[in-house]
Amino acid sequence: MGYAPLNALRVFDAVFRHRTFYGAADELNVTPSAVSHQMRHLEEWLDTSLFDRRGKTLSFTQSATSLAGALRLAFSDIDTACQEMRRKNRKQQLTVAVIPSVAICWLIPRLPLFRETAPKIDLKIIYAIFGHEINFEDVDIAIVYAKDKPIAPKMDILRLLSGASVPVCSQGFVQTHAQLTEAADIAKCNLLHDTDTSGWRKWLGDAYPVANHGPAEIIFGDFNLLRAAVLAGQGIALCPTDIIQDDLAAGRLVRLSDRTINDEYNYFVLRRGAPANDPISVFFDWLTKNASQTYPL
Repeated sequence: MGYAPLNALRVFDAVFRHRTFYGAADELNVTPSAVSHQMRHLEEWLDTSLFDRRGKTLSFTQSATSLAGALRLAFSDIDTACQEMRRKNRKQQLTVAVIPSVAICWLIPRLPLFRETAPKIDLKIIYAIFGHEINFEDVDIAIVYAKDKPIAPKMDILRLLSGASVPVCSQGFVQTHAQLTEAADIAKCNLLHDTDTSGWRKWLGDAYPVANHGPAEIIFGDFNLLRAAVLAGQGIALCPTDIIQDDLAAGRLVRLSDRTINDEYNYFVLRRGAPANDPISVFFDWLTKNASQTYPL
């Protein structure tokens, strides 16, 4: 008799679920007559009736109902096995939302190191915007800037990098300004501001220049714009040392003081729960190992 007619069994499964030949035909993209032909073929092979053909309503025999239940389990197992094989054989994609300053200054320069560690994990890097909620249905890992530890149920959260900022300038700028060791000396220079003037007002205190007695102020609405300006030698900026550590190490920027501000703000990494060998865990572990400071909270 040979093997069971698998195509006919698949068609029967669709007929049973839709309760009509027309519904099965629409799902399988065939004609109702083709469905009817397959059902006759299956009944001949099984040597039994599957349908009660009295009246216009399609009803199923007890044998057909039992067969349909067994087929559902079998097809479900087959689909699960195939999906698992497909998942293992394709590259795995990870979506990471990162605040722009960390993305540009810290993460992207280090991505080649991650590629060496996990060459089969595809990455999708998107911006996490300060003050905007993140949809973790679409994001696997996020790096955010916050004053307090974010509240996110069922998420693993670590403080990744410090937000403490110090005054910095370019090599060219420091070479053309003889004295930049005291607050009063710094206050006489072009001060570059991130978002508003509060940072410099806090750091300089009474030394902050009175209006109309110092250079015009420049305020940047984005940290990456601020960094570009200070790298170009346009003045002195307050920058988080953890974020600009590559600029400091390479000598592109010079640290003018050890006194910090914004010690209460930090950069946190959040991730959805995942097994140890999952791409989420692999990237999360790599992040924490490569951060200059990682504090378990």
